[in-house]
Amino acid sequence: MFGGRPSLVKNDPMGILVPENFPLAQLANDEERMVVEAFRDRLTDGWLVIPDVGLSGDRDRQMDIVLAHEREGVAVVEVKGHRPEILQGVWTSNGSAMSPPPLDQAKGNSYALRDRLRLLVPGLEHLHVEYAVAFPNTLNIVGTLPEDVNRAQIFTSHSLDQPQEAVAALMSYRWGNQPIGAEGLEAIVKVLRPNATFRWDPEARARLARTRLEQICGQHVRVLERLDANRRVVVTGAAGTGKTRLAMAWARRALMRSERVLLTCYNDPLGGAMRDRMPDDERLTVGSFFDAALAFDGMPELEIPADAGSDFWEHTAVDHLQRHWQHVFQRFDTIVIDEAQDLSPAWIAQLEQLLDPDGPRRVLMVADEAQGLYPRGFSLPSIDDGWTRCELSSNCRNTGDIAWMLRKYLGGAPLPVGGPETLGITWFEADNADLAAEHVGTEIDRIIDEEGHQPSRVLVATFSRAFRDRLREEFAFVPWEGGQEQAIICETVHRVKGLEFDYVILVAAPDDHVTDSLLYVGASRAISGLSVIAPHAVGVRLGLAPVE
Repeated sequence: MFGGRPSLVKNDPMGILVPENFPLAQLANDEERMVVEAFRDRLTDGWLVIPDVGLSGDRDRQMDIVLAHEREGVAVVEVKGHRPEILQGVWTSNGSAMSPPPLDQAKGNSYALRDRLRLLVPGLEHLHVEYAVAFPNTLNIVGTLPEDVNRAQIFTSHSLDQPQEAVAALMSYRWGNQPIGAEGLEAIVKVLRPNATFRWDPEARARLARTRLEQICGQHVRVLERLDANRRVVVTGAAGTGKTRLAMAWARRALMRSERVLLTCYNDPLGGAMRDRMPDDERLTVGSFFDAALAFDGMPELEIPADAGSDFWEHTAVDHLQRHWQHVFQRFDTIVIDEAQDLSPAWIAQLEQLLDPDGPRRVLMVADEAQGLYPRGFSLPSIDDGWTRCELSSNCRNTGDIAWMLRKYLGGAPLPVGGPETLGITWFEADNADLAAEHVGTEIDRIIDEEGHQPSRVLVATFSRAFRDRLREEFAFVPWEGGQEQAIICETVHRVKGLEFDYVILVAAPDDHVTDSLLYVGASRAISGLSVIAPHAVGVRLGLAPVE
């Protein structure tokens, strides 16, 4: 009935071991270590993995592994290195009955843990604890299990390759998911690991999620960095797939080759963010298209009004550049363009004129046509015209629920298997601007004061300048250029394209024109938490509000 060899695969750590420095070498056998490592490495970061838990009482008990999650509940997993069979309802191994039967032992331990937690943890008086047995030396199950043995309660090595699915099935098998909340989770740790320093801190979780997603992104992007061996490259990818990271990697590689490099985009905030993250090198020019172009060697100065708006940039500034482009004598070996869909083809052609004919003459671009908020005529260049094309396909920015929402409703990219969990998505219906502003204030209090997020990691994004200006005045929010450690940035969705924040409050006033492209760009700025404040119709489009 059971057979095969283990096939456990090592991945980046995701589940949280409690304590984090628990010495796995002290576990009783290799099988327990294998299962603990599988849970630690392949569960999402909402799961606590607590090995080797002892309970004293009328009968001392030792549990191999306790799993706990604030929304999913608690489970006990016993580990057996046997390759068992069930003969006439009796668990056997090598022809001998297993005593006690594995599920009986797991059941007894789970009931003992349940009773202890009900007694010691306020609010968990009705807690149920699931139980399972893991057989890491057994590949799969052949045949039919007895009626009193449920498949969800048996983890084979195949289950442990993808434990998220196996654990999800276990937790919903009998009682359904039993949320215990963050406070319940902390209290359980205090009972089972009284000497462990542990606090279920949303800010720490957001920081950890950001770090882990950056690691995943680095792995995905690194494969495409060497495309810069080609002269003309365009890489596409949905929001959060690592396009900006790839663009900066190309620029750094070109600098290492002692090339003169232009790294540019359209948005000032994204240009500034890239400048902050790139080395200070005289061979590198980095900034938004207009910032860079108006400062090229040979370009006459253009006086920019303090209240310069889109008409100034789309006409006056463009006309100035066209009239004087022939006077620019600055030259580059490699030009890297981020968010290329935001640039006019004429602007890209102008930049190509600055390539030194005696140099490598590289043009490397990343783009996402789904984020094309500016209709300037961009289209992806053709392979027939000498372009090398490739795609980034995984969402390495947004945590689980946010990535899932973007993919289902707005065509976003899928999240890599085992990506971090979302702290939460909240929805507030607001059919007038006053109510929308009131909800913004409530959410700021919760996110900053209650959950402890850093203000600089929180974004309030609007769909209009008028409502942005109102919120800045009412709540002392600041523009991106005024971002400080204790200040909350408030910008339009247009301006923050390409940036990312741990928590985003996306707010629409009733009169705002909210396209799917704007929703996609705005919501995809959020790494770990997202609050949407908008009229009912917007909530329906994101799957957050019921269809009336």
